[in-house]
Amino acid sequence: MKKDEIYPYYIDYLNDRLNEGKISKGSLSLLKMSSSSFEDFKYRFENDELFNDKVIELHKSEVRDKKIDDIFDDLDWWDNSRRCWC
Repeated sequence: MKKDEIYPYYIDYLNDRLNEGKISKGSLSLLKMSSSSFEDFKYRFENDELFNDKVIELHKSEVRDKKIDDIFDDLDWWDNSRRCWC
């Protein structure tokens, strides 16, 4: 399941549902491990064009946000390493 190319989309979808308050953190943990829930998601992802488009956009924004966070983390490290405590 985790090796499936759609799995990252599934995780982003679940995290979005958590952020919207539609599931709890406990449910999130269980859904990440549930193969039946993943298979339901996968079927809907492959057969429902509107759902597919929504999830792809959600995934793109998550990837973009992570890249931006990584850039700021690198800049923060750079600023901290240039400080002189003399």
